[in-house]
Amino acid sequence: MEKLETIFYTAIIGIIVVFGAGMYMTGSVSHAPAQNSATSSNSYNLTLVITTNNYLASANHSQPAYYVLENGQLTSSAQIYLPSSTLIHLTIINYDSGPGNVPSTYANVMGTTNGTEFIMNDSAVNMSSGSEGQWVSTVPSADLAHTFTVPGMNLNILVPSQSITEATFHTGSSGMFQWQCEIDCGTGTSGWSGAMTTPGWMMGQIVVQ
Repeated sequence: MEKLETIFYTAIIGIIVVFGAGMYMTGSVSHAPAQNSATSSNSYNLTLVITTNNYLASANHSQPAYYVLENGQLTSSAQIYLPSSTLIHLTIINYDSGPGNVPSTYANVMGTTNGTEFIMNDSAVNMSSGSEGQWVSTVPSADLAHTFTVPGMNLNILVPSQSITEATFHTGSSGMFQWQCEIDCGTGTSGWSGAMTTPGWMMGQIVVQ
């Protein structure tokens, strides 16, 4: 367990160094894409971080939340800006252990290149690969903590417990699309209150422009 945790946090530190040191919370201020996030005229890097124990006043409860890692800072995910007609390189760094329940509709990877994603450090997913990472098209529901789902873009990314997930997908023409975690990780008897209905926590908008 200590070895897995060491690998997990070492990988996270490496990714954060690439994007710049000094991460800090900036509340729920919306943002535009950083100029240095674009790797070329048709390629763009997006890094999301899921943190735990964020206090949500409306729920009077600690909740998990998605943030955008941008220029070494964690910013709100209430509105995520992406360029149109572009290959997006997505990385999701997840500190949360989950698990939760996911509808069968969202139990498989959708909308990514080759319908797959690359998962690092999650022991349950990678125990049979003999390596630090594995390409997958599905993940056992018991091992999932969250999803990053954009129905209007036919995109569904699976996020296992305490893992780093990488995937690529293409944006189309300009538009606004809602993103949502499809795992009941909020409050209330159904788990669909609190963070699940609060922009910048477990849902928000993608603005393709």
